[in-house]
Amino acid sequence: MVATRVIATPNDSDAMTAMRKGNIGVALYHAGTTQLPGLGSNLSQSVVKQLPQPPSVEAWDFLSIALAVFAADRFVLRANAEDGWTRVIALDVAVSNPVPWIPHLKRLAATLRFLTGDIWQLSLRSGGISPPTFSPRMTDRDAICLFSGGLDSLLGAIKLLNDGKHPFLVSQGSPKEISPQKYLANALKLDSYRFDGRVTEKWHPPYEGSTRSRSIIFFAYGIVAASSHGLNELFIPENGLIAINPPFTARRFGSLSTRTTHPYFLEELEVVLRAVGLDIALTNLFEGMTKGEMLAGSSRSDIETLAAESYSCGKGKRINMQCGRCIPCLIRRASFQAAGLTDRTKYKVMNLSGSAQHDDVLAARLATTRVARLSSEDIARWAGKAGPLPMDIFRRKNITDGVERGFAELAGFLDGVRWL
Repeated sequence: MVATRVIATPNDSDAMTAMRKGNIGVALYHAGTTQLPGLGSNLSQSVVKQLPQPPSVEAWDFLSIALAVFAADRFVLRANAEDGWTRVIALDVAVSNPVPWIPHLKRLAATLRFLTGDIWQLSLRSGGISPPTFSPRMTDRDAICLFSGGLDSLLGAIKLLNDGKHPFLVSQGSPKEISPQKYLANALKLDSYRFDGRVTEKWHPPYEGSTRSRSIIFFAYGIVAASSHGLNELFIPENGLIAINPPFTARRFGSLSTRTTHPYFLEELEVVLRAVGLDIALTNLFEGMTKGEMLAGSSRSDIETLAAESYSCGKGKRINMQCGRCIPCLIRRASFQAAGLTDRTKYKVMNLSGSAQHDDVLAARLATTRVARLSSEDIARWAGKAGPLPMDIFRRKNITDGVERGFAELAGFLDGVRWL
């Protein structure tokens, strides 16, 4: 398989030289043009404006690596791969200090392979920019939490508040997510304690739409924020079923099964981060819990109103609203029923009766029917097909039991639909 070479550097002249040599040159921390790919032009200013003190060099270099990975994921099309999916990407990134990373690049490349399904060849060079410098500011924040504007991230922020924490939220705002992020953060009185990345990549279309690596740039923001606050933990709110994301059908094993918050990905990334001096734990607040259990656990009297304003859809970007029948939407709808709450969300498809043969709905119906016939041991083996599960038997059982209960919630919702 032939590798596509991507050179990512903050030096736009070097990036342009890479383009002339037939590679993809990416200008990091630049806006990008139709002639020169770029992204992250406003990140330094956002850090200065929104964070209490400069992050460490290691945290900033990880952000540079994450930006480069995301850019490569967007600019290298899967359609051009030999099998139409698996790409070979030789990524060279300019960072401030490559030395601590070099012994661990193979493990990081393997972690990215698990995340995106591609073959990554990583190399680092000097010449990257250092983190921005500015005078430190006082802060009382004691927890860093990813905040996408989805229902899980809303419930994560609420949980931290209920636990007596003073959370600082971290967002990556795509156009459809910026509005719910701001609304929900304001409702929680946390919008003044939030980092909003809003990185937008620019080159010439088409861009690769699968974006399996999007989470790594989200994590990088969180690690930069944790470093800036002097904290050693990043909270990642995700329900247990979506975190594991077992393939609903055999056809969905690869292209339709994301691994964004899979415990194996979090563990492997954490190992690399610790090895380079970033002592930051990646903790899923809701590991082993169902979305319905998470929703039922919220003590806010206005949770139905807030939840309705969150954004969970996997396909809504195309229709400018939540579709109501993709897998994330179905799990979301099931969670309201399981929690005994009214779902006030406006979906494009409110009544699922005529969607029995829709691809995602059919996959969910087939999966829930299959799971209902399996033993707990068989479900655990099936969950393991999505990726290695933790070695600790108690943690593993907590995760697989959560997957089983998550499917039961989904089945309960689907069983209540009168299919045409």
